[in-house]
Amino acid sequence: MKLKSHLFCIITIALWSSLELVGKLLGEGISPFTLTAWRFLIGGACILPFAIRGMTLGKHKLDISSILKLGVLGILNVVISMLLLQLAIYYGKASLTAMIVSMNPLFVSLFAILILKEHLTRIQLYSLLIGLVGLLFIIFGENELLQHNYLNLPLGIVLAVLSGITFALYTVLTKWAVAKFGNMVTNSFAFLIGGIILSIINLISGESMAFVPSLKNIMLILYLGVMVSGLAYVLYFEAMKQLTASRASFYFFLKPALASILAYIFLGEQLGSWQIGGMILIMLALSRNFWVTLYERNQSQA
Repeated sequence: MKLKSHLFCIITIALWSSLELVGKLLGEGISPFTLTAWRFLIGGACILPFAIRGMTLGKHKLDISSILKLGVLGILNVVISMLLLQLAIYYGKASLTAMIVSMNPLFVSLFAILILKEHLTRIQLYSLLIGLVGLLFIIFGENELLQHNYLNLPLGIVLAVLSGITFALYTVLTKWAVAKFGNMVTNSFAFLIGGIILSIINLISGESMAFVPSLKNIMLILYLGVMVSGLAYVLYFEAMKQLTASRASFYFFLKPALASILAYIFLGEQLGSWQIGGMILIMLALSRNFWVTLYERNQSQA
């Protein structure tokens, strides 16, 4: 059973690692605003049956106050964080965006201290510092930073950092909802409410929800909605039933490398030597749970 859970984690991280690549492949015919709205409307609808089942089994009911709070979380996630992510992909490089945004577990540690008043352990402090050094290597090691090969690469980097930070804030603020309603209910309703609100904002601002209905666009949007924002979340939460959250999150450290490999194969994006070093540092920082577990195991055997 645990083998299946590990397989679910691997599939999940592979799907999430393809997010930036697919967002870049869409190119012309659909704006980041429209894509983000459709992605989470479809993703939220895919998770909804599992959320309803969870509410039925757990005998949970959403009152107006809970719906409003989930709506605020949806705005933070969809309208702010994920829209910033898509804009970062649009203006910059898929590989850089993936590596920067994958640092959000490190930012979670900071918000957990500030908001949840959690204690920062020594290993968390070291991993945060290592990750920040890796981030600096990635940014200042970019050879194309001041060139015009992308729409606005410096802006893309800034947006990616803001996306990672705001998604970390979303992760910390959802803890109460996850504890009360579970992951499926929390994410499904946050996705749907956020997608609906972003759609309304798009329509009011004149940003059409329509897009060029080519087969490529339709297939990629469905992939982002059904697979990346739907199936991946379901598989990840199923895996956490057998694995601890820390063991499941261990696979996140693979994302920078997988996303960079995909961007190199399909987009021809290359990383400099300093950026590869930065990626390794970030992967080491993200795998801190593995080192903690290994250390504790050695201590218990000593």
